[in-house]
Amino acid sequence: MYDPQVNDYVRWTTELGMIHEGWVYFKASPVEHKKGWNPPARYISIEIATKPRKQCDLTTFLHKKIHVCLCCYERNWHQLEYIKRRVSKQDDRDPDEVVSYGAYKSQQYRPLDIQ
Repeated sequence: MYDPQVNDYVRWTTELGMIHEGWVYFKASPVEHKKGWNPPARYISIEIATKPRKQCDLTTFLHKKIHVCLCCYERNWHQLEYIKRRVSKQDDRDPDEVVSYGAYKSQQYRPLDIQ
């Protein structure tokens, strides 16, 4: 069974045939079940959309954008399909992709011409 991780891009096909795609934004940690309480349900949140905030004041808001997320509980993780992975929430590049820096040449030592 696939175990989703933060920064994975997944496709969730529900039992009703609805298809949702997005980035895994949060994954709940396992919690110990305590006697007398209902067992806690683990889940992930899948970010399916973002939109910019209007005149965002970063001193009062944690995020520059509004995030639209779906909750997918652990009992539904078998319905997830892994698509790809990204470096971080701020960088959508593939972490396994080889980065080419072009024809970069290091500075070579050249003695000064003193006449």
